[in-house]
Parts: sequence; structure tokens; C-alpha cells
Amino acid sequence: MKYKSNWDYYGVKIIKQIVVEGEPDPALLDEFYEDDDKQMFEEAVMLIHAQSFDHAYKVAKKKVEEAEKPYPNKYGQQVTWKLVDIVDCFLILNKLASGTEVYSCFHTTQDNAKDFMNKWFNQTDNA
Repeated sequence: MKYKSNWDYYGVKIIKQIVVEGEPDPALLDEFYEDDDKQMFEEAVMLIHAQSFDHAYKVAKKKVEEAEKPYPNKYGQQVTWKLVDIVDCFLILNKLASGTEVYSCFHTTQDNAKDFMNKWFNQTDNA
């Protein structure tokens, strides 16, 4: 095993699904409650200090799985964040400091900026 001073920082991109189970308590419902069948996913980049790409994947997976403990939401339903997949891992070459880019992804598309943002990020205000 290498000494930690020889380890590098990696950005590990993970996809998690937010699963809400159970019926809401009618007494707790408010104007913000949404009763729909939509699925919710989070795309996140986790900073991992590791020995290698493989080690970074393993550490990220362990950290996400440790955080998969269910908890109740404000409507009395059970919420669990489940790991769907680890989709990318990259070595961070720059020294970590404010403003350091830790993730970059290129998209090739025929869409204009407004359509691209709406399609990929469900946003149109930034275009």
C-alpha cells in the first residue's frame, strides 16, 4: 500500500435514485406535496482521495452505500437514496484550490443552447 502522501484526488461521478415509499400521512400534506409517478435521480461528482482509479471507484461505492440508510420525509414516507451506477472517474491534475475545475463533460448535439439546456438539464433560463 502506498503512503497517503502519494495518493491522488479523483472525481467520481455517481448516479443515485431517490426512492420514496409508502403513503403520505394526510394530516401532513401541504401545498408542496407532489403526488406523481416521476422518478428522481441525482448526478453527483464525489471527491475521493485514493491510490488509483480502481481504488477511487471502490471508495466511492462504499461511501454511497453507507449513506443508503432510509429516513422519513416530512410527509411520513420512507426515503432511500440508492446507488444506480458509477459512471465516470477522472484524475484531478490541478492542485485543489478555490476555482479548480473538478469535472468537465463535452456534449455534441444539433441542439441550440436553449434546447440543449432544456433537454439535458431541464433548464431554459441560462441559455
